[in-house]
Parts: sequence; C-alpha cells; structure tokens
Amino acid sequence: MMLSLLYLAAHKVAYTGLLLSMLFTGLISGNSDNAKTNGAAAKSTGATMKATLITSSSLKGIDVSKWQREVNWDQVRDADVTFAFVKATQDDYRLDPFFARNWAETKRVGIKRGAYHFFIPAAPVQGQIEMFINTVELEEGDLPPVLDVEVIEKHTSPADMRKNMRIWLEAVTAHYGVKPIIYTNQNFYRRWLQGHFKDYHFWIARYNTIEPDIHHEDKWLFWQYTDTGRLAGVNAAIDLNYFAGDMNSLNLMCVPPKLIPYPEKVILAELEQLPAVKLLANNSEQF
Repeated sequence: MMLSLLYLAAHKVAYTGLLLSMLFTGLISGNSDNAKTNGAAAKSTGATMKATLITSSSLKGIDVSKWQREVNWDQVRDADVTFAFVKATQDDYRLDPFFARNWAETKRVGIKRGAYHFFIPAAPVQGQIEMFINTVELEEGDLPPVLDVEVIEKHTSPADMRKNMRIWLEAVTAHYGVKPIIYTNQNFYRRWLQGHFKDYHFWIARYNTIEPDIHHEDKWLFWQYTDTGRLAGVNAAIDLNYFAGDMNSLNLMCVPPKLIPYPEKVILAELEQLPAVKLLANNSEQF
C-alpha cells in the first residue's frame, strides 16, 4: 500500500516538475519559433530565439479512425511510430467501427495508445460523457483521453460550447483520474479557445513547417503537422504527429497505476509489525 502511494505521488510530482521545467526553459511556449525557418532573422536582429520543441529525435505518432480501415499495426510499429491516438466515439451515439480493433492492436504491438472523442457542441454533453466512458477502458500507461473540438454550429454560442467542453473534461477527469488533452486546429483554437483552458494541454493541428502558435499562458504538447502522411501498414492518407518531449515525459503524463485498498485488519496487522510498536507493546507488558 505504502509503495503504491509513494509511486503515485512521485508520478504526479515528477510530471508537475517536468511541465514547470519546460515552461521556465521556454520549451512550452505560446509563441515558439522554428529555429531553422527564423534563424537568419534572429541573427540579423539580435533577438533571442526560443528553443524549438521539435528535433530530429522527437517522438512520432499517428491518429486513426474508420477512414484508415484495417491498419497493419506490426508494420506501423516497425515504421518508428511511438504513440497512436484512436478515435473512439462521436456525438452522444456514434462509435467508431474500428475502435475495438485499433485499441487492442496498439496494445498488442507495444505502441503507446490514447483514445479520443469527437465533440459535437450542440449535442447533449452528458450523453457524450457517457458514450465515451462506457466505450473506453483506460489502463495503466495509456495516454490521457482526448477531447477533439473542431466544429461549432451556428445556433451554439462559443460560451455555451466552452461551458459544455469543461463539463466533459471535468467528468472524464473524475472518471479516469487523469486530465484530458484538448485537440483542435490552429484557426479554431485562435478563434474560440485561446486563453480559456489554461489548466489543460493542447494537441494542435497546424499543417505547416512552423510549430503551433498559441496564447502565452496556454501549453501544447502534441503537434499534428500533416493530414496527408503516408506510412507502411496504412492504405490511406494519415495524420502524422510530433510529441514535444522525450519518452520519459510521455510516460509521466500517462494513466498512473490504480491504488489497491487494504482492509483495515491488514493495515493494523502491518502496523503491529513495526519495531517501534513492538517495543511499546513489550514495555507495556512489563507493568
């Protein structure tokens, strides 16, 4: 029990420390510049360049849905793919027909997996919560859930959309014990989301050689840099992504192990075996 508590505490402290470290070193920045694209400009103006998040050793990932149909996950693993986000649900009634297969296969081949929900702002939010949590069973080491937000209906106000987003995010956090990530594209983020979800991390779609550009108080960890990628094992165009960190930081943001509750009798029996308790018991017997 004590080891489980210590592990969970260390997990949370390490992840928080990691994020603070990245913030203070400028690695998670709302205005990160691409070193290769803007290096010459920085030299000419004397400006200080912020470190680029993406390097040649950055972790690469994909995201899949019914549009990729049956993926050969063995070939995907061999193509240097570290993580994969799998579409699970949409609206308050739609299950991706390939979710179960993709979810099982990513685990089988050892690719770090995450599940996402395509959010419909006008649909009942409680139904969307139940649809996702009744479909997706997260395990230790899985990536956090993802809320995919990229559409807004004309009769839905931005304020209502953000309110329902937060309801979904908080309910899913309570259910799984880990904060979800928000996925959106660069333009949608700028128009509707920037500055409103400072306590969450973003996964931004920006199909460019320049990294996502976000509010200085927001944070992004994943960058979807193309939706026309080609990859062995996938017979269709596919989204390709980078993670802004190494394998250790990716592991730290994942679902921690569940604590196993001890019966009261077991706890008391273990306490009685502690040296100090034994000594006290022996001394009391002498009087």
